[in-house]
This record gives sequence, C-alpha cells and structure tokens, in this order.
Amino acid sequence: MDRLSIEWTQTAKAALAKLPHKVRRGLLDKANELKQATDPTTVHKRLAGPLSGYHRICYSRYRAIYCVDRQKLTGGAVIESIRILFVAAGVRKEGDKNDVYRFAQRLIKLGVIKTRN
Repeated sequence: MDRLSIEWTQTAKAALAKLPHKVRRGLLDKANELKQATDPTTVHKRLAGPLSGYHRICYSRYRAIYCVDRQKLTGGAVIESIRILFVAAGVRKEGDKNDVYRFAQRLIKLGVIKTRN
C-alpha cells in the first residue's frame, strides 16, 4: 500500500477539465509533487476563514483546493496513510461569483464537502 494517495472529487475533475491545457498540466504537476513531501500539509499555503483546514496549489491565477486526511493503519506496525483530496479547481477572480474560493464555500454550504476546522 502506498503511504500517500491523491484523489480528485468528480466536481474537481470537471472543473479541472474546463481549464486551459497548460494550466491543467501545471496544477497536476504541482499536485504530483506532493507525493515526495515528508508532510504534505507544509508544502502549500493553508487557507483560512470558511476554508480553514484546506490548502491551495497555485498556478498563475488558477487554484486547486485540497485537504489532507491522515489515518493510522494497524496490523503489526503502525503505518501512516495520507489521502490528499482535491475538492475544487478554477480561476481566482476576487469578487466574482465564479471565484474558485467562493465556489468551494458553496460546496461546503451544500454539504458536498465538509468543514475541516
């Protein structure tokens, strides 16, 4: 079993598919870099406010928002399993209704993703 897995929600996959190819590739490359991290919670900026508990990856004006779930697996030795779950991707347009952070906050309000405080 891998120590770390990266997953994208269907919502995040759909948003990622709509982004320009170069942006999509840049976000995916940065996401894959998390596999080499000793602690994926320290690699990218932690978000605050309603998105507290989530982190972001930046590529130009585009963002991918993710959370890190840790689980201790038992069975002889204790192994830490880390799941990185991307929940949203899109452009950062402060004040715009399509801003990726506003979109992620709507997902929380709708119960599609959970509050991570």
